[in-house]
Amino acid sequence: MDDKQLDRSLRSIGKECFVKYYELFRDRTWSKEDLIEHLMALEGYQESGCITRISQSRRIFDDNRELDALDMVIKSNRLPYEIIEKARKLKLQ
Repeated sequence: MDDKQLDRSLRSIGKECFVKYYELFRDRTWSKEDLIEHLMALEGYQESGCITRISQSRRIFDDNRELDALDMVIKSNRLPYEIIEKARKLKLQ
């Protein structure tokens, strides 16, 4: 996955969503079905949107690009301060 593909994946997920659910996307003990139910219940996303978000997030982790994704979030000037700060903290873990 190159930087352009990473940016496209992050846009598909939503940078805020990626950071907000970073730990869940990374945690392989959660099944795809459980994550879909969880995101639909908490965020009101449609099932197809959940599937896209989950598959793109897992692709980022599979390609070991999660820290680069967090960097892209940190550099964004359109996100709430809390999301950028959470991305900074996640990067330090």
